[in-house]
Amino acid sequence: MADLIERAQSVADQVLFPAAQDVDRGLRRPDDGLRALADAGLFGIAGPDPSGGADLGPVEARRVIAAVGSGCGATFFVWVQHHGVMRTVRSSPNSALVEQMLAPMCSGDVIAGVAFAHLRRTGPPAIRAQPTADGGWQLDGHAPWATSWGIADWFCVAAASDRDEIVWVKVPGSLSPGLTAPGFSATPLALPVFAHTGTVAFTFDGYHAAASDVVSVDDLDSWRRADRRQAAIGQPAVLGVVGRAIVLLGERADADSIDAAGRLDDELDARWQRDEELVVARESIEAMSEHRAGCLDLARRSTTALLASVGGAGMDLSHPAQRLAREADLYVIQAQTADGRSAVLRTI
Repeated sequence: MADLIERAQSVADQVLFPAAQDVDRGLRRPDDGLRALADAGLFGIAGPDPSGGADLGPVEARRVIAAVGSGCGATFFVWVQHHGVMRTVRSSPNSALVEQMLAPMCSGDVIAGVAFAHLRRTGPPAIRAQPTADGGWQLDGHAPWATSWGIADWFCVAAASDRDEIVWVKVPGSLSPGLTAPGFSATPLALPVFAHTGTVAFTFDGYHAAASDVVSVDDLDSWRRADRRQAAIGQPAVLGVVGRAIVLLGERADADSIDAAGRLDDELDARWQRDEELVVARESIEAMSEHRAGCLDLARRSTTALLASVGGAGMDLSHPAQRLAREADLYVIQAQTADGRSAVLRTI
């Protein structure tokens, strides 16, 4: 397992980070980085061994995720969506879909995206699923956030039924009858970071998902309880951003920068120790949310220190300092729940 963490850091250092500024600015797509991650066996970290996956435990997986996140945020954001879909597929009762998809997903020959963040919103379902006579489902509604359009081969889309179920369906990564991506028809969503990840909005108008494309049907309330706990601990990639900022800060020639890098590195070690404790012990949502807020605060201070050290040059779009600061900000709202928001606001 340590070998996978080392491989992830090596790809981040040698492939992702050197290209990150160009990917961030839209001068190239993240394809080369994704292929390097696949070649390193890092597309199957959530997959089972019989299908070519590594089946990593949560502690090791979070270290791999942070390593990849330290290289290029845009490439990371495409890559990480894939693993959530893999976890859904590997537990699917649709054996034919599992047999068809799991192995090529583990190898990275097939890339999957996901659209489910709308389930966290209150109010009427953003996407409604209605059963059809042939055993499939009809989807209607709007998903405001889906990453990897133009990159992913297919998407796993969540919709809510009238019986308080989540219906997960396989949707092709291209426009189809009943599916449009209006955010992509002219340009992807205008984001201050990760802008070149093919992040779009989906609109479903009478889209028909055949029974063979149904990944699973789950209880909505049970999923929300599990999602609340899973999201509470936060995205480990933010600690990858911290680590990268500290490395760059430590490479500065002045004593103040080197001293700051050492102090921040000690804090990072403590955060990783706490992260492992929380993952293993499965502590309370409140404790995990407080840890998430602490990681975000450390990322803000680390990237601010780097910007202060490099001065005005750090604000140029060709410099990693401003990109890392923007990436740190993105993780404030990525997978944010009410628990996480409250914990962050308490740190202000």
